[in-house]
Amino acid sequence: MIGLNLKSQNLFPPVLYRISLVIGLVLSFGFSQESKTSQLPLHTLEGREYIAARELADVQSLRTEYYANNDKLVIRFPQKKVVLSAYCSFVKVGDKVYHLNAPVRFDGSEFYVPARTFTRILNMEELTDVVLDTEQAQVITTSPQYSVRGVEQENKANGSLVHIKTSRKFNREQVAVSFTSGGWMSLTIVGGTVDSLAIADTRLQPPIRRIRSMQLPEAAQLSFLLQFAVDDYELDLRNDKITVVLRTDIAENAEKIREMRNRWLLDTIVIDAGHGGKDPGAIGVYNLQEKTVTLDIATKLGNMIEKNMGIKVVYTRDEDEFIPLWQRTKIANEAGGKLFISIHANSTRSRQARGIESYFMSPAKSQDAIEVAKLENGVIALEEDRTKYQEFSAEDIILTTMAQSMYMKESEKFASMMQKQFKKKIHTPDRGVKQAAFYVLVGASMPNVLVEVGFLSNKKECKQLGKSSYRKDIAEAIYEAVVDFKDHYETTIMDSN
Repeated sequence: MIGLNLKSQNLFPPVLYRISLVIGLVLSFGFSQESKTSQLPLHTLEGREYIAARELADVQSLRTEYYANNDKLVIRFPQKKVVLSAYCSFVKVGDKVYHLNAPVRFDGSEFYVPARTFTRILNMEELTDVVLDTEQAQVITTSPQYSVRGVEQENKANGSLVHIKTSRKFNREQVAVSFTSGGWMSLTIVGGTVDSLAIADTRLQPPIRRIRSMQLPEAAQLSFLLQFAVDDYELDLRNDKITVVLRTDIAENAEKIREMRNRWLLDTIVIDAGHGGKDPGAIGVYNLQEKTVTLDIATKLGNMIEKNMGIKVVYTRDEDEFIPLWQRTKIANEAGGKLFISIHANSTRSRQARGIESYFMSPAKSQDAIEVAKLENGVIALEEDRTKYQEFSAEDIILTTMAQSMYMKESEKFASMMQKQFKKKIHTPDRGVKQAAFYVLVGASMPNVLVEVGFLSNKKECKQLGKSSYRKDIAEAIYEAVVDFKDHYETTIMDSN
């Protein structure tokens, strides 16, 4: 940084040095982006300097999530999330793990992170610009000031109001609206800077089915996928918002809008990374563990869904820990999940077997399916309390299937959509959609599937599954299936009204 170089050469007195720090931060952030420079205190604990994580998040206007069960703090930067664990000297930034020069301290409320290494990581990942001013015992940081800050929706009897919250007034010449034959409405705001994370958190309701944001060099662009045809629109520009008034067919659509508020929409997806902790799952020919493969795919998939679809993602596990099978669907139900995806990798005595297959909950119709279910259900032997499970007799399977029958058709539909995407993107045999009795799917009050992403017992496929790029391809295929399923399911609901 400019400030550090100036200080190290003792060319300026302290006051000018601190000014140079601020100038350096502003220059490094770039003139094209509105920004704000803030200061927060450095904390000295036992002779070492620390940054208070929540204080940093507050001055950056970042969302945080605290998980009390394992004393973990997640800071959500626009580009990626940072995960801090109490008393741990590792920090996770997106998919990367960095080592700090001392453990994170936690006093029951605040997380204190070693200042020097944490600053270096934040700057290196380009999450924000941070400089330590040790003479004044403070941290100087620059954060973006977004002028396009979020979206709210208001439905009326004769149409909808789409409010784009802004931090300054835009004039009519700076805002353009266009429509495509595919149902998209795009709003281009010249000179705007968009907070993509806030846009992704928008709670959608009819007539908006999907929302996307994009930061262009000279403008911000928001795109809305609409369920209804728009008869006309108008713009209302005020100091703190841009409102698009959408007029639709009053007689046909007003009742649909009222009914849709109370209907099932896909707004929460639960992703289950199979195995974990003391249960490694299948172990491949290169000693690759199933739990490692499934967690990486689950994380990649969740990031894509959160970033691109604005849908809430809940993980049954987001680290290497053991979660009992019964608890996984309990997490899904308590989170209000609308789709449950359990990710696994296969293994068999035959070293030739390879390919991807998807399952939904129902009595198995083939010996292969029975063997796969037996393998995945075998984890119960590692659980301390096995009283929650009964032996799956034919009658038990039928009763369980009946209890989940309302979701079976949609579960099979989503499984088919996944296999279709795998066939497009993954160069491995398509083993199709199958049915079997998996304990991990029992009790899920939502469409639910289990996918076996390949065979660790096959030398070639195990080598592929060991590559991050291949696991990303698998995650992208599942993500595309989620997009297709959301469109299918919500369109089905609309057509039923």
